[in-house]
Amino acid sequence: MTEARKQQEIAYRKSLIIDAARVIFFDKGFENSTMEDIAHKAGYSKGSLYSYFNSKNEICFTIVNEYFSKIVDLIQAVSIEEVTGLKKLTLIRDAFIGEYSQNSHFCSIYKTFKYHQGRCVDTHNELNINSSYSSRIRKLITGIVQSGISDGSIKGAVNVAELSKAFWNENNCFLAETMFTDVNAYNYLFDLIIDSIRTQEVNR
Repeated sequence: MTEARKQQEIAYRKSLIIDAARVIFFDKGFENSTMEDIAHKAGYSKGSLYSYFNSKNEICFTIVNEYFSKIVDLIQAVSIEEVTGLKKLTLIRDAFIGEYSQNSHFCSIYKTFKYHQGRCVDTHNELNINSSYSSRIRKLITGIVQSGISDGSIKGAVNVAELSKAFWNENNCFLAETMFTDVNAYNYLFDLIIDSIRTQEVNR
Protein backbone atom coordinates (compact mmCIF):
# COMPACT_ATOMS: atom_id res chain seq x y z
CA MET A 1 0.00 0.00 0.00
CA THR A 2 1.41 3.41 -0.97
CA GLU A 3 1.79 6.13 1.66
CA ALA A 4 -0.90 8.21 -0.02
CA ARG A 5 -3.30 5.28 -0.01
CA LYS A 6 -2.48 4.60 3.63
CA GLN A 7 -3.28 8.19 4.60
CA GLN A 8 -6.58 8.02 2.69
CA GLU A 9 -7.49 4.86 4.59
CA ILE A 10 -6.68 6.49 7.93
CA ALA A 11 -8.73 9.56 7.04
CA TYR A 12 -11.66 7.37 6.00
CA ARG A 13 -11.59 5.38 9.24
CA LYS A 14 -11.36 8.55 11.30
CA SER A 15 -14.39 9.94 9.49
CA LEU A 16 -16.38 6.81 10.35
CA ILE A 17 -15.42 7.17 14.00
CA ILE A 18 -16.31 10.86 14.04
CA ASP A 19 -19.70 10.21 12.43
CA ALA A 20 -20.40 7.51 15.01
CA ALA A 21 -19.32 9.78 17.86
CA ARG A 22 -21.68 12.55 16.73
CA VAL A 23 -24.60 10.17 17.04
CA ILE A 24 -23.47 8.72 20.38
CA PHE A 25 -22.73 12.11 21.95
CA PHE A 26 -26.11 13.43 20.84
CA ASP A 27 -28.09 10.36 21.89
CA LYS A 28 -26.42 9.65 25.23
CA GLY A 29 -24.79 12.95 26.10
CA PHE A 30 -21.04 13.42 26.22
CA GLU A 31 -20.60 12.51 29.89
CA ASN A 32 -22.53 9.25 29.52
CA SER A 33 -20.76 8.21 26.32
CA THR A 34 -17.76 5.89 26.30
CA MET A 35 -15.07 4.97 23.80
CA GLU A 36 -16.63 1.51 23.76
CA ASP A 37 -19.98 3.02 22.69
CA ILE A 38 -18.30 4.88 19.86
CA ALA A 39 -16.28 1.86 18.78
CA HIS A 40 -19.39 -0.32 18.66
CA LYS A 41 -21.30 2.26 16.63
CA ALA A 42 -18.39 2.65 14.20
CA GLY A 43 -17.89 -1.08 13.85
CA TYR A 44 -14.44 -1.18 15.43
CA SER A 45 -12.99 -2.69 18.57
CA LYS A 46 -12.31 -0.37 21.49
CA GLY A 47 -8.60 -1.10 21.15
CA SER A 48 -8.49 -0.16 17.48
CA LEU A 49 -10.24 3.13 18.27
CA TYR A 50 -7.22 4.21 20.28
CA SER A 51 -5.10 3.85 17.16
CA TYR A 52 -6.84 6.96 15.84
CA PHE A 53 -7.91 8.98 18.89
CA ASN A 54 -6.55 9.17 22.43
CA SER A 55 -9.86 9.93 24.11
CA LYS A 56 -13.47 10.90 23.58
CA ASN A 57 -12.41 14.47 24.42
CA GLU A 58 -10.13 14.46 21.41
CA ILE A 59 -12.95 13.13 19.23
CA CYS A 60 -15.31 15.80 20.53
CA PHE A 61 -12.85 18.60 19.87
CA THR A 62 -12.13 17.19 16.41
CA ILE A 63 -15.85 17.42 15.66
CA VAL A 64 -15.94 21.01 16.92
CA ASN A 65 -13.01 21.89 14.68
CA GLU A 66 -14.83 20.49 11.67
CA TYR A 67 -17.69 22.85 12.47
CA PHE A 68 -15.27 25.75 12.96
CA SER A 69 -13.75 25.03 9.56
CA LYS A 70 -17.23 25.40 8.06
CA ILE A 71 -17.74 28.64 10.01
CA VAL A 72 -14.54 30.03 8.51
CA ASP A 73 -15.82 29.14 5.03
CA LEU A 74 -19.21 30.71 5.78
CA ILE A 75 -17.76 34.01 6.98
CA GLN A 76 -15.21 34.02 4.16
CA ALA A 77 -18.06 33.71 1.65
CA VAL A 78 -19.94 36.60 3.29
CA SER A 79 -16.80 38.76 3.38
CA ILE A 80 -16.58 38.84 -0.42
CA GLU A 81 -20.25 39.70 -0.98
CA GLU A 82 -20.70 43.02 -2.81
CA VAL A 83 -22.65 44.67 0.00
CA THR A 84 -21.75 47.11 2.77
CA GLY A 85 -19.75 46.03 5.77
CA LEU A 86 -22.80 46.61 7.98
CA LYS A 87 -24.90 44.34 5.77
CA LYS A 88 -22.21 41.66 5.91
CA LEU A 89 -22.53 41.55 9.70
CA THR A 90 -26.28 40.96 9.42
CA LEU A 91 -25.70 38.28 6.77
CA ILE A 92 -23.37 36.48 9.17
CA ARG A 93 -26.02 36.74 11.88
CA ASP A 94 -28.67 35.31 9.57
CA ALA A 95 -26.36 32.51 8.47
CA PHE A 96 -25.63 31.56 12.07
CA ILE A 97 -29.28 31.44 12.96
CA GLY A 98 -30.02 29.37 9.87
CA GLU A 99 -27.04 27.02 9.98
CA TYR A 100 -26.22 26.59 13.65
CA SER A 101 -28.91 27.70 16.09
CA GLN A 102 -31.25 25.05 14.64
CA ASN A 103 -28.51 22.40 14.47
CA SER A 104 -29.05 20.39 17.66
CA HIS A 105 -25.91 18.31 17.09
CA PHE A 106 -23.75 21.43 16.84
CA CYS A 107 -25.38 22.97 19.92
CA SER A 108 -24.77 19.83 21.97
CA ILE A 109 -21.17 19.36 20.87
CA TYR A 110 -20.30 23.05 21.21
CA LYS A 111 -21.73 23.19 24.73
CA THR A 112 -19.54 20.21 25.68
CA PHE A 113 -16.53 21.87 24.09
CA LYS A 114 -17.09 25.07 26.06
CA TYR A 115 -17.32 23.15 29.33
CA HIS A 116 -14.23 21.02 28.76
CA GLN A 117 -12.12 23.59 26.93
CA GLY A 118 -8.79 23.99 28.70
CA ARG A 119 -9.49 21.15 31.15
CA CYS A 120 -8.19 18.31 29.01
CA VAL A 121 -4.49 17.51 28.96
CA ASP A 122 -4.68 15.23 25.92
CA THR A 123 -6.21 17.66 23.43
CA HIS A 124 -3.58 20.36 23.05
CA ASN A 125 -3.25 19.79 19.31
CA GLU A 126 -6.99 20.12 18.71
CA LEU A 127 -7.18 23.16 20.98
CA ASN A 128 -4.37 24.80 19.02
CA ILE A 129 -6.23 24.08 15.80
CA ASN A 130 -9.38 25.56 17.31
CA SER A 131 -7.49 28.66 18.42
CA SER A 132 -6.20 29.04 14.87
CA TYR A 133 -9.74 28.85 13.48
CA SER A 134 -11.00 31.37 16.04
CA SER A 135 -8.18 33.73 15.13
CA ARG A 136 -9.05 33.39 11.44
CA ILE A 137 -12.74 34.06 12.12
CA ARG A 138 -11.95 37.16 14.16
CA LYS A 139 -9.61 38.48 11.45
CA LEU A 140 -12.36 38.03 8.87
CA ILE A 141 -14.83 39.91 11.07
CA THR A 142 -12.23 42.62 11.69
CA GLY A 143 -11.85 43.00 7.93
CA ILE A 144 -15.62 43.24 7.54
CA VAL A 145 -15.88 45.95 10.20
CA GLN A 146 -13.01 47.86 8.60
CA SER A 147 -14.70 47.59 5.21
CA GLY A 148 -17.87 49.01 6.76
CA ILE A 149 -15.95 52.01 8.04
CA SER A 150 -14.39 52.48 4.61
CA ASP A 151 -17.72 52.29 2.75
CA GLY A 152 -19.41 54.61 5.25
CA SER A 153 -21.93 52.13 6.64
CA ILE A 154 -20.19 51.82 10.04
CA LYS A 155 -19.16 54.76 12.20
CA GLY A 156 -15.49 55.66 11.98
CA ALA A 157 -15.30 56.04 15.77
CA VAL A 158 -15.95 52.33 16.29
CA ASN A 159 -13.17 50.45 18.06
CA VAL A 160 -12.56 47.82 15.40
CA ALA A 161 -10.61 45.39 17.58
CA GLU A 162 -13.05 45.48 20.50
CA LEU A 163 -16.14 45.15 18.29
CA SER A 164 -14.59 42.21 16.44
CA LYS A 165 -13.71 40.53 19.75
CA ALA A 166 -17.28 41.06 20.92
CA PHE A 167 -18.58 39.18 17.90
CA TRP A 168 -16.01 36.40 18.14
CA ASN A 169 -13.26 35.45 20.56
CA GLU A 170 -11.96 32.22 22.06
CA ASN A 171 -13.93 32.50 25.31
CA ASN A 172 -17.26 34.21 24.68
CA CYS A 173 -18.51 34.40 21.08
CA PHE A 174 -21.62 36.52 20.61
CA LEU A 175 -22.28 34.86 17.26
CA ALA A 176 -21.85 31.34 18.63
CA GLU A 177 -24.11 32.14 21.59
CA THR A 178 -27.07 32.09 19.18
CA MET A 179 -27.94 28.53 20.14
CA PHE A 180 -28.08 29.34 23.86
CA THR A 181 -30.33 32.38 23.56
CA ASP A 182 -33.92 32.86 22.53
CA VAL A 183 -33.71 33.96 18.89
CA ASN A 184 -35.96 37.00 19.42
CA ALA A 185 -33.82 38.16 22.34
CA TYR A 186 -30.67 37.51 20.33
CA ASN A 187 -32.00 39.51 17.38
CA TYR A 188 -32.90 42.37 19.72
CA LEU A 189 -29.39 42.49 21.16
CA PHE A 190 -27.85 42.21 17.70
CA ASP A 191 -30.01 45.04 16.38
CA LEU A 192 -28.93 47.22 19.31
CA ILE A 193 -25.31 46.67 18.30
CA ILE A 194 -26.07 47.38 14.64
CA ASP A 195 -28.00 50.56 15.51
CA SER A 196 -25.12 51.78 17.67
CA ILE A 197 -22.48 51.38 14.93
CA ARG A 198 -24.42 52.29 11.77
CA THR A 199 -24.00 55.74 10.31
CA GLN A 200 -26.97 58.08 10.09
CA GLU A 201 -27.03 57.88 6.31
CA VAL A 202 -27.40 54.11 6.16
CA ASN A 203 -30.80 52.46 6.33
CA ARG A 204 -31.00 48.99 7.90
